[in-house]
Parts: sequence; C-alpha cells; structure tokens
Amino acid sequence: MERQRLVKSIEITLWALGLAVAGWAIYGFPYSKIDVPMAAFFFLTIAIGAKVTIQIPRFKSYISASETFIFLGLLIYGGEAAVLLATAEAFATSWTFCKKKRTVFVNAAAIAISTFFAVSVLKYAGVYEHFHSYNAHPRAFLTALLLLALVQFLVNTTLASTYAAVRDGKPLFDTWQKKYIWTFLTYIVGAAAAGGLVQLADTIGIGVVLIAFPVCFFVFYSYRMYLQNIEISMEQAEQAEKYAKLLESQSNKLRESEERFRSAFDYAPIGIGLVSSSGDWLKINFAMSEILGYSEDEFRQMNFQDIVMREDLGATLVKVHKVVSRRSVSEQMEQRYRHKDGYTVWTSWSVSSAQSTGEEMPNLIFQLQDITDKKLAEARLRHEATHDALTGLANRSHFMQRLDTALGKVHAGQSKVSILFIDLDRFKIVNDSLGHLVGDELLKGISARLRDCMRPSDLVARLGGDEFTILVEGGYDDQEVTRIAERIQEKFSKPFDLFGHDVYSSASIGILHASAQHATPEDLMRDADTAMYQAKRAGKARHEVFDEGMHKAAKETLQLETDLRRAIEQNELSMAYQPIFRLATKEIEGVEALVRWEHPTLGYVPPSKFVPLAEEIGLIDKLCEQVLTKSCRDLRSLHSEIPSLSDITLSVNLSSKQFGQSSIHNICSILDDTGFPAHLLKLEITESVFFEHTERAVAMLNSLRDLGIDINVDDFGTGYSNLSYLTKLPISTLKVDRSFVAMIKDHTGSEVVHAVVTLARNLGLRVVAEGIETEAQFEYLRELRCESGQGYYLSRPKSFDELIETASELGKERLPVKGLLMPSLVATTTIH
Repeated sequence: MERQRLVKSIEITLWALGLAVAGWAIYGFPYSKIDVPMAAFFFLTIAIGAKVTIQIPRFKSYISASETFIFLGLLIYGGEAAVLLATAEAFATSWTFCKKKRTVFVNAAAIAISTFFAVSVLKYAGVYEHFHSYNAHPRAFLTALLLLALVQFLVNTTLASTYAAVRDGKPLFDTWQKKYIWTFLTYIVGAAAAGGLVQLADTIGIGVVLIAFPVCFFVFYSYRMYLQNIEISMEQAEQAEKYAKLLESQSNKLRESEERFRSAFDYAPIGIGLVSSSGDWLKINFAMSEILGYSEDEFRQMNFQDIVMREDLGATLVKVHKVVSRRSVSEQMEQRYRHKDGYTVWTSWSVSSAQSTGEEMPNLIFQLQDITDKKLAEARLRHEATHDALTGLANRSHFMQRLDTALGKVHAGQSKVSILFIDLDRFKIVNDSLGHLVGDELLKGISARLRDCMRPSDLVARLGGDEFTILVEGGYDDQEVTRIAERIQEKFSKPFDLFGHDVYSSASIGILHASAQHATPEDLMRDADTAMYQAKRAGKARHEVFDEGMHKAAKETLQLETDLRRAIEQNELSMAYQPIFRLATKEIEGVEALVRWEHPTLGYVPPSKFVPLAEEIGLIDKLCEQVLTKSCRDLRSLHSEIPSLSDITLSVNLSSKQFGQSSIHNICSILDDTGFPAHLLKLEITESVFFEHTERAVAMLNSLRDLGIDINVDDFGTGYSNLSYLTKLPISTLKVDRSFVAMIKDHTGSEVVHAVVTLARNLGLRVVAEGIETEAQFEYLRELRCESGQGYYLSRPKSFDELIETASELGKERLPVKGLLMPSLVATTTIH
C-alpha cells in the first residue's frame, strides 16, 4: 500500500515537471521557423517513432528510430522544438505498446524532462551555439554530440529505472543495470547519425534529411527483422536448452526411480522373484533368499517347480498358466515351498505379469510372504480345538466328525466301520486314593498304550473322564477288531509305574460293527456304549460285541428305569421277611426283610435286576431309606402288638453307594421317626466297601457302632477278602454266602464253610449261614456249631401280615423249626 502511494507520487511529480518543461518549450518555440519541411520533419519523426519500434529480446523495453531524428531536430530547430518533438513522439510511441495509459504520460514526461536537461547541459557547457560549426569548431561539435547522448541517456534511464524499481519493489541499480544500461549504445548511435545528417543538411540541404527517413525506416525494419530472427533463435535455443534440461531431469528421475525400485526390490520385506515364462528364476531379492535359504546363484540354477511342494504344484501351474495366457492379471494362493534345509515353508504367494500386454510370452513376478508361523499357530489352534489337552488324543467333537465321514462311506458301500468303546474299571478308586495327579498320569499312560494297540489308520479319542473310543475303518475282518480289544486287555494287565506306585487298571470294552441300520453317528455311539455296559455287567475287564439283543435289552432297561423311578416315587415297593434260626436249639431268632417289586406289566422283578439299576441311576439312597423305614416301622409294630417279642432285632443291607456322613444322619432320622431301638438294628455290608471306601468305611462304621448298631459282613468270602479288616473294624457277624453252603454234600466239599466258622470263632464273631436248602446242610452246620442260619429248608419269606399272624398264634412259645415261629425273633432287612 505504501509503495503504491509512492508510485503515484512519482507519477504526479513527473507529470508536473513534464508539463512545466512542455510549457517552457511552447513558450520558447521558434514559430518563425515553421515551414513545410519542418512540418514534414515533425510528422515523419512521430510516425516512424510510433511504428518503427523494436522490442529488445528478453526485456519488455522498446527502442525506436526516432532518437536519431529527435537529436537531429535539436541540432536543426533548437532545444524547444526538440522537447516538443520528443514529448509528442514518446506519447505516440507509448500509446501503441503500453497497456496502462498512465505509463504513456509517464514516458512522455520522462523524455521531455531528459531532453530539457540535455539542452540545459549543452547551454551550460557553452557548446549549444556551435552545432553547425563542424568545420570551424569540430571539437566543440563532437563534445556537444557526446554530451547530448550521455545526458539524454542518464536522465531518461534514471527516471525510468526509478519509476520501475519503486513500482516493482526492486533495487534501483539492479533495475537500471538489467533493463536500461544496454540502451546507451542506441543513444550514441543516434547522436552520431544526427551529427552526420546535420552536416549533410548544411552542405546539400534539408531535403537530404527527409530522404533519410525511408532509409532509416528500412534499416530499422531490417534490424527489427534481424532481432526477431535472433529472438526466434534464442527462443529455439531456450526451448532446446529447456528440453535438454527436461530430458536430463527426466533421466535423473528415471535413474532415481530405478534406484528406488531396485532398493525397494532388494530390501522389500516380502520375497520377490522375477521368473521367466518357462519357470526359471531370473532375479530374486534378499527376502526371497532369506525365506527359502537359497542364494541368488542357486536360484538361477533352478526352476520354480523344483522347490514347490508336489501337493501344491498342480494348483500353482494352473494359476501360472492363467497369467501367462493373459486370462488373469494376477493369481494368489497359500503355497508350500521346500527350504534349502529340508523343512516346509508356508507362503502367501501371488503371481503377476512383469511385461506389457504386447509381449508374446511375459516374464512373471512371484511375491512370497512367509506365513509359516501363522500356519503353525492355526494348526495349534485346530489341534487344541480337536484334541484333548491332557492326553493329546482326539476329543469327542473331532471323533464324531470323523465318525460321521466314515459312516457316509459305509452308506456308500465304500468302507467298513467299527467302534471300540472303552471305559476304565474302578478308575475313581485311583483318583480318590492316590489323588488326581496320579489319576491324570494314569490317563496319559492309558492313552499311550491305546495308541500302541491300534492300526496306523485308526483314530483313538478320549470322550471325557475315563471313557475312550477307537474308530476302525477301511477294509478288515471283524476278528481283527476283536484282536485289538484283546491287545488292549493284554497291555492293561501290566502295572503302571506312577510316582512310585504300581497301579493296575482294566477296561470294559464294547465293540460295534456299523450296519445299514445305523443312520447317524449317535446311533453308533449308543450301541457301542450298550455293548460296553454289557461287558461291565458281565464282570468287567472284558469285551463284548454288540448284537440286536443288547439293543432290545437296553431299551427294556431304559423302560425299567422309568418304571422304577415311578415305583420309588409312588412308594409301590413292598416288603417280605425270611426268618433266621438258631441252629443249635432250632429256634427262630430273626427275620430278613426282602424288598419286592411287582411290576404292573412285567410282574415280579427280582432285586438282582432293579437294585443295581437303582445304584446306576442314583436312586439307591431313596430306595434304601424306604426299605429301612418300612422294615423299622413293621418291626416296631410287631413289638407293640406282641410285647413278648420286643427283643427281636432288625438287620438292613447297606449299599456301598451310601457311605457318607449324610447316610448316618438319615439312619438316625429314620430310627427317631419310627421309634425303633438302635441296639436292635443290624446293618449288613459287603467286603467291597472296605476296598472302595476304606477311610470313609472305617469312620462310618465306628460312628454306627457308637450308636449301638451292629455291623454284619454279608456274602463273606465272595469279594475282596482281606482278613486284616476283620480285626480292625467293629464287626459282630459274618454271613456265609449261599454259594459256599451249596457245596456241602454229605459232609464233603465243605472246607470253606468249616474255615469261615473256625475263623469267626477264633475272632469272637458270630456266623450266619445263608441258603440252607437241605437237611444235610442244616445238620452239618449245626455240627460245626454255626450259630445261625436261614434258607428255604427252614422257612420261606413271609409278608408282614403272615409274620404278625404266626407270632400272634404262638405268643411266647418256642416253635419247632419247620415253619414254626419262635418267640426269640431277630429281623434282618435286605434289599437283595
């Protein structure tokens, strides 16, 4: 804004001075000299100056031929005429090429002022009057010409430079040096030409001056054409120079781009390789060499097919062919390569063309990114999702998927399928006695031995807990599956060394051969599980092959389970009592209460069938509570109705599933509710209790003994016989199993019974013989001084009403053995 004001001030100043100078010239103009030659001279000067202008190349400034005639006008017509002529010529000339009209007035004012200064300097120097005295005063004439050119140049260029420098905001000297210093020569040439013409005019006449105008016009025009040619040449040179610089710049950029590409190629984080259309390696980067382990020279000696894994080569060639045949721009896949060290490298691979579409057989660019860690992580995740964390075997989900696939092949007639369903026997005992750490190690050992028993193509899985399965598929004989089960039993017969413990384990194995009737994997597992449970029921540590009879039995068992639940919930079970006799006196001392189930459709269901079922489905506690409650209530009623029989006792079978603090509480609650005396109650347990619940059994039996309840060992000699527990536990009675009593035939084959009676007598224990069916058995036992016995030979089981009726008829009398109730009656309750 400040510069604009300054520019305007300069313009006004120049305009003012120019008007003053113009006024001075008009005032002093020699009007007396006006004639036709003078008018022609003025007209031609202004016309030629306006039209014959030359723009200096590379600058916006112009020169014209009028400088010579302005100097000539000053020499011929005087200073005032020269000032007016220069002003008019500058105005006309500027009007033709200046866009800003204010500049026209500035130029006119500047030339008027500079001409005025030139005239004033000539006058001051005293040479103004000697213009036409060349012959008389040559030195003064030449001095005048030199001063004229110099002053005109200095004043005019100084004014123009000042104005341009202020307007453009540039230094004054730089503007003058760049734009105007070169015009000095035009002023010297113009002054010299004017001096020559004035001498000719003085000699020949003013006409020669007028003739000089066309000559000057031609010279200036030719010079302008010359300058235009020079400008064109210069422009062409500049264009060539610019093009050369452009080529150099593009070449540098291309070189830099190539260097960047080479650097990006060589140091790219992914492997990049240039491959010929025939598959030969042409160039590879450092990452490629690092990924696959080969040097660049080693790559160049190979075809890419040499290191692609054979399993992926077919798909790779298909994708390469698509790119080579230009049916695809690029192709990608996950691909495996063989590392130089022999291991497999997983890569994310892409291939694209390295040449334009005009090439017939393009080279290829392979890009490889190492994803081995990713694939290994995915494999670990898949393994963790499909395998058991403890044993490393397949889990249930993976097994069922494989089984589903295998079953599809069976339906298509392409393969056979068999399942071995394996359940460990008594695994819970190991866990409870030795701890879960040992139990886990046992499961690992079991898994290892199972792997050793199966074929390479088979699948072994852990379903959960202590259940395992083996899937056998393909072509084989059914006996081969049986041999696998036999190998398993043989392997399991050897102990496992676990933290210093020799642990034995066995397994119940169910074998199923798939058939067309098996529609789903669940059907297969159901029947294999059924066969396994059949093996358990048959004695464990064995295998059973499924047949349709098992399926039918399983369905019946399921229905029986449902009916048993209902019977227990609705209290539909009944009681029967079998008397127990003193063999020495032939008196009845007690009864054994037997639980009975009369099924609505099946009729009588023996306890041996529904009691184990109750244990399996978790209803044994409720069943035993009902039996104990009913028998205690019945015997309490007997005590009340027949006071003379109030000393009889009640024995109840206690299941091995009932050992725990809650069972003691339930027994006490029943005794309180029924009012039955604890000292008249006898609880019968089997020997297995001492093996399965050692610590809990001891604690519970001691607690029961403290309550006054007697403990009997039922079926002695048939189970886990450890004589040491007989001396350590609060046991009062041993019951000889009916299988041993049945061996008594005419006093022969009775060594076991004799040994049991002798052992009990030595330990101070009573003996009750079960299953006395003949008189010979009765007599032999009495001779052995066996205290008590029961069986059909003595009395069949009686209902409670029959028991009351018989007791009421006899009162306090002692009855004979054959079905006659004796007053000293002991009641024993069992659910067998």
